[in-house]
Amino acid sequence: MKKLVFLLFAAIILLPVAFAKQGHMKLLAVRETEAGYEGGIADLYLEIKPGSGRVFLETFPLTRTDTQMSTRFAKAIACDAISMDCDDVDFFYTITADSAIIAGPSAGSSIAILTIAMLMDFKLDESLAATGTINSGGLIGPVGGLKAKVEAAKRAGLKKVLIPAGEIIVKADNSTTDLENLSRELGIRIIEVSTLSDAVKEFTGKDIEQKFKSIEISDEYTGIMKNLAKELCDRSSKLKESFRETRNIGNFSSSNGINLTAKGREAFEKQTFYSSASYCFGANVEFSALLLLSKNLSKEEMAKEIIRIKKDIAGFRNDVESRGKKTITDLEAYIVVKERLAEADDSLDQALGALNDTNRTERAARAVAYAAERLNSAHSWSAFLGASGKAFNLNADVLKKSCQNKISEADERKQYVELYIPNSLANIEREIGQASKELEKGNYELCLSIASRAKADVDVILSVFGVESGQYNDLVSRKLEIVKNSIARQAAKGIFPILGYSYYEYASSLKETDIFSALLYSEYALELGNLDIYFKESNGKSNNFDIGVDSKLIVVFFIGVAIGAVAVSLVRKKAQRQKSNARR
Repeated sequence: MKKLVFLLFAAIILLPVAFAKQGHMKLLAVRETEAGYEGGIADLYLEIKPGSGRVFLETFPLTRTDTQMSTRFAKAIACDAISMDCDDVDFFYTITADSAIIAGPSAGSSIAILTIAMLMDFKLDESLAATGTINSGGLIGPVGGLKAKVEAAKRAGLKKVLIPAGEIIVKADNSTTDLENLSRELGIRIIEVSTLSDAVKEFTGKDIEQKFKSIEISDEYTGIMKNLAKELCDRSSKLKESFRETRNIGNFSSSNGINLTAKGREAFEKQTFYSSASYCFGANVEFSALLLLSKNLSKEEMAKEIIRIKKDIAGFRNDVESRGKKTITDLEAYIVVKERLAEADDSLDQALGALNDTNRTERAARAVAYAAERLNSAHSWSAFLGASGKAFNLNADVLKKSCQNKISEADERKQYVELYIPNSLANIEREIGQASKELEKGNYELCLSIASRAKADVDVILSVFGVESGQYNDLVSRKLEIVKNSIARQAAKGIFPILGYSYYEYASSLKETDIFSALLYSEYALELGNLDIYFKESNGKSNNFDIGVDSKLIVVFFIGVAIGAVAVSLVRKKAQRQKSNARR
């Protein structure tokens, strides 16, 4: 009987093993030494089994930076890149090295590559290795220690190294290294890649990218944004009528508002409606501040105006919070509206503080004007609430988890950058702190937005890290092309990212005049244009991914089952003979 139990137990244990798959690739890393950073090679393993979408990570020894969130994010990006719902698969990642390494976000691209290869059953060329962060939209971002990593790859006998595009010239420790020269010197090929799909093709020869010639802009988005821009620009024109003659009040001049109004109209004619709305909003603040100053309101009257606007904000906030959120468009619209209401409230608080100083009347007027226009803008953006689209599960628990994940991603990315640029991210640390405060208050949508922007801000710094200024235009152009394809892909899935597209449009309009703002808004477009990876469709739709089986292990499993069945039959016959003999 004991043998029977053992055989049946063995058969049960063999079942999940038979349905598991394992994969491996080399991982480029650096380790900290007394002399500085030294390149090293680690081994990255992945085992996938039928499960519930869990992600596990083991590192031997512990990595110098936290790699847990990068692993989870890379897995999510990989599943999204091949349009797979991975909720029925468990992922077991293991990183082993001879000594403690700095992994963190720089391992992201390798983790995503291996994940796709395993899920798609692609064969990996293990004579290659890659390094780079993995970002929303499948963008492969810059990392540190490239020279050391290439040298380590050569020592390990690798033939090719994939690096993030734009990092062929490396600046570090007041020196510049041309990796093309290093490539020739070491006899190892270095290939620049921009996206996850580029990297997967190098490793496997398989093309996973969906290329779109253009973005299919939602008619609903165009109609609402056009009306939004028109409302704001019509308001600019009405306010401008109060200043037919050029007037100056204190440090304020109507000329700035007039110029912004003209830019808004020009952008409207080009049908770049978000840019048009942004310019006209700026004009409205200028004109509203001038109007307030021209009234010569007393402190008491200004205080009453502040209280009135605060009541309007509170009333509108209650109205918005009472509305349901079903689609990603609802979520993004809710974020925009709540952000504007929060900014309006903060601005009014600043105005109250300025009223206590007789020399800060102008500052108080501008703060009140900004708050009033922010409230007006929030009303305009609320038109997107209730727009059509795929329904997602956006309950409080899911939103809370997405917020927590995004905070962790931003913090992990910040820690990584600070290894190479110490004490440089105080502002981003404050943003992460603000996101954490919104999390504690239960404002999960605001938390998600603030943390997303914090992560984008870190990525902007990382993207220009070691990059020559002459390459910035190429960097922005490359990033905008990736953003464009990402948005087009979202639109093809039936999810039009209103924030992602708006920021993409704005970044494109800024490219020729303000390269750093263009870079920043392109990062915002990526982070806020791919929020769906954190949520599930409310219908519980699944791709029912077939994980595949190891044929040898499945044979072993069925042999085990057969042995168990035979054992059961023999035991039953023996028991029957014993009973028969007992009767005699």
